[in-house]
Amino acid sequence: MEPERTLGGGRYVVRGVLGEGAQGTTFDAVTSDGHPVAIKRFDVRGARGWKDVELAEREARVLSTLDHPLVPRYVEHFEDDGALYLVMEKVEGETLETIRQRSGPLPEDEVRRFLADADRALTYLHGRASPIVHRDIKPRNVVRRPNGSYVFVDFGAVSELLLRRGGSSTVVGTLGFMAPEQLQGRALPATDIYAVGATALAALTGAEPETLPHQGLRVDVHAALGGRVSPTLVASIEQMVEPDPDRRAATLGAALDGMRQAQGAGAASAPPQAPHASYPPAPHASYPPAPYASYPPPAHAIHGASAREDELVKSIRRLLWVLWGLGWIIVPLVLRQVHAQNAIPIVMFGALAALLIATWHKGALLRVLLRRVAARANARASAALPAEAPRRRIDVGPAQVRIHTTELQPEELVGRTERTTSGAEDRQARRR
Repeated sequence: MEPERTLGGGRYVVRGVLGEGAQGTTFDAVTSDGHPVAIKRFDVRGARGWKDVELAEREARVLSTLDHPLVPRYVEHFEDDGALYLVMEKVEGETLETIRQRSGPLPEDEVRRFLADADRALTYLHGRASPIVHRDIKPRNVVRRPNGSYVFVDFGAVSELLLRRGGSSTVVGTLGFMAPEQLQGRALPATDIYAVGATALAALTGAEPETLPHQGLRVDVHAALGGRVSPTLVASIEQMVEPDPDRRAATLGAALDGMRQAQGAGAASAPPQAPHASYPPAPHASYPPAPYASYPPPAHAIHGASAREDELVKSIRRLLWVLWGLGWIIVPLVLRQVHAQNAIPIVMFGALAALLIATWHKGALLRVLLRRVAARANARASAALPAEAPRRRIDVGPAQVRIHTTELQPEELVGRTERTTSGAEDRQARRR
């Protein structure tokens, strides 16, 4: 029996291979305490050029800044024996590519579910201070978890779409799912919108987008779907795969608005339907999935808190040194008033000793004091919160629910709901 292969100084045990690509091999592994992870290995010594190495390093750096349930969670990255290893959450489930190869075209309800999750993920990625464009969204890079949610994976093309070597060029991406501007080396948030639309078409038809009917550069969505899906979904996909980025939907939410409004208008009158046998309803409220709930906080969140503490300690140290300098003016004036001029050196050098102790070892004493103050403030704030009053249930009868969404940057969409009731029901609810 072969001994188990370990990586990262024994922190990870490799169980198998998840996949192999142009950028390297992805291993199925577990941590020392049993958490499943995916480890992407990039052989630096075998790289075709420095740009390939830069892409691998950029993927690790970008993932380390992300924290969203529809993006793989970053764990760490390290170098070992001439290779770069990126450790991330292993996303359990099947890719859209595997599902459509096994079951054929996906039903419309399932594709709507995918589009809703894609909207959540892209709102987060594109809404950051420095927007992140995935640039390689396709069925193979979309994983459906067992709970029904869809996750974007493989951020290897997250930067540098066009790599020039001599007189030739290499495009990072997949034909059929790339927007026209991507072939020119231009990547915009709208580039991902096109790729999502092409992925939805591939899921609905079971065919590659480049094999579908076209009108010039534009995919003929009507002809491709052949009346098999609702007109609102056809219109939404048409806005996504518009070849001109200036005329394409600026956000996925904008392309889906018409479909959502039509769905909301018909929800009250439509009879309840049994869920598709192969695609049970997805409990989206359960993000993130339970198997990953015990992962430690993302590294970038810890680093961010540490950086804020460093800045605060530096500011206090600078302030203390300024006050000590001013003390050479203020202390003599005060001590002369009480005829204690001889104590000036003792006071000033005593203050210097205290200052050195407080700022010693990068302000360790200051950090302890700051953390204690913060802990006491949090305890007081928690104690000051009023106890939650018991909630009364108000039965307002049948009601129509409208969902309104608004973009919050850099966070994802936050929804709010309204209930529309009749006047009599509303008065009855207020009396209760």
